[in-house]
Amino acid sequence: MGEATARTAPAFRINSVILFLVLGFLLSWYPWAIALYLHRGNGGPNPLGLFVAALIASAVAYGWRGVRDLLLGFVRIRMTTALAAIIVPLGAIAVALAIAVARGDSVTLKPPPWSDLFDRFVFTFLFVALGEEPGWRGFLLPQLQRVMPPVAATLIVAGIWAFWHLPLMGTEFAWPVVPAFVVSVFGGAIFLSWLYNSARGSIILPMITHTLLNTVGAGYAFHLVSNGVVFWWIYAGIWLAIGLSTIALTRWRLGVRKV
Repeated sequence: MGEATARTAPAFRINSVILFLVLGFLLSWYPWAIALYLHRGNGGPNPLGLFVAALIASAVAYGWRGVRDLLLGFVRIRMTTALAAIIVPLGAIAVALAIAVARGDSVTLKPPPWSDLFDRFVFTFLFVALGEEPGWRGFLLPQLQRVMPPVAATLIVAGIWAFWHLPLMGTEFAWPVVPAFVVSVFGGAIFLSWLYNSARGSIILPMITHTLLNTVGAGYAFHLVSNGVVFWWIYAGIWLAIGLSTIALTRWRLGVRKV
């Protein structure tokens, strides 16, 4: 996999990381907290709160330059990396289905609901991915990479990212599949870090991969398989393999090259 030279960046600001995490959880978990307080089910998180937190933390730490650098991530694209951002998530889903069929699991193939998938794609891109990726990859990952190796930074981001999904555990993610989901988050986070770094700080490419996974995976493929727990573990194993392969192919740099 190709690598890109790390961009010259301001010094690490621990206070900005703390500010981002505090604001990020407050501004995204508030629907869940309100729902729990009112005993009205599960409100789920608001991902856009992470984007707002990233903007505020960037402004506080680095002023307009920080906000500018964050927003520029939406227009940074590297064509070879862009192809990977599309092919790898779709390929991972296809391979997971193929393995399920080969195992003899009950897989009911049916035509994709194109209209529903399009609506889900737009919603995921403009709400879920637009909220999460500027926060996790656009702000937190580069901050941590300034003081530690990319893999270590990615694992920390992945752990926080997995924990952020707590309001969805037991509801959108049934408890039996939560361990597999967490494994998939760690594997996927490694690949997303490579997308971000190899395209010189691209936010749009991780957004595309994130959106495709939520749309084609959760919106279609997972509904084709009767044994959801087993399929989740197949899917998680594939993403773990992708993550480990990304580490090996980039020699632990995940797209970052020292200057």
